[in-house]
Amino acid sequence: MPLTTRRALAAALMTASGFACYWTYLTLNQDRLLFDARRRPPRDLPDGIIGYSHLIPGGVVRGYIYHAPGDTVRDLLFYLPGRGEDVLETLQYARWLPAGMGFATYDYRGLGHSDGRPSEGAAVADASQFLLHVRRVFPDTRVHVVGRSLGTGVAIQLADLQDFESLQLITPYDSLLELVRKRFPLVPLRQLMRHHFDSISHCKKVVQSTKVLLAATDEVVPHACSERLMAAWPGPVALQTVPDTDHFTIIEREETWLSLCEFARQHSQARLRVAAVQPELAPRPAAPEVSPPQPVDHDELGNPLPLAANR
Repeated sequence: MPLTTRRALAAALMTASGFACYWTYLTLNQDRLLFDARRRPPRDLPDGIIGYSHLIPGGVVRGYIYHAPGDTVRDLLFYLPGRGEDVLETLQYARWLPAGMGFATYDYRGLGHSDGRPSEGAAVADASQFLLHVRRVFPDTRVHVVGRSLGTGVAIQLADLQDFESLQLITPYDSLLELVRKRFPLVPLRQLMRHHFDSISHCKKVVQSTKVLLAATDEVVPHACSERLMAAWPGPVALQTVPDTDHFTIIEREETWLSLCEFARQHSQARLRVAAVQPELAPRPAAPEVSPPQPVDHDELGNPLPLAANR
């Protein structure tokens, strides 16, 4: 065999081996990479935060509920965080919530203070279980689901499992598979990825009033991805672009939080007016019955226990 042929063959084999190793690395580590899974050291909960947890194989999932002391919670934002988001840091923005507005969020498995291994199915199941707990603690509260970035895919699937008042999506994508494919064009992602978050397919079943919030500039989720999702939506979608923001800073703006609360309140008031005009209107269907979560960091009344004490 000529020397040039041997060299070309060796180069081809080395290239193929490199691709194989890279694909193997992505396959084995995709859960951690897709969710940006990072554990955080134990810390005490800020004032006004109620701890929540339920058991999973290998540990617990932890969540947090906020409402102003002595305040009657009439509406609550159920927040599904973005990739790698530190939700205890996000909770600092709860100071912008108006009176009567509560807030609940949680760490995906393997992130923050939650145990386990993150996955698409686990994120949706944990959100559904936590939402059932929120309804028990605040039985007369109207729940409004908010998803951010990665969490928009969880929020859209949650809409098919439980009934809630309204849905708001911050920088949503059409499909996580398609979004990642643009960044890794030489990787057979459809065969390797276990978590597709195909929001375009799941959104067909959404019946809740919906609003989308976009950043002025977004290099993580291009506007074209969000626009494709909105074009596939089964009903009307309200749209707002928050000026002078990007994919990361949009959540840090007071304008964003006030907009979330305003849409939630407007929708609740509209439903109350309809109910007043049509008192015979059939009640909303009850949430499906599932096995209740097993409390670890709180009692059945939602009384907080120190987070650090359970670590």
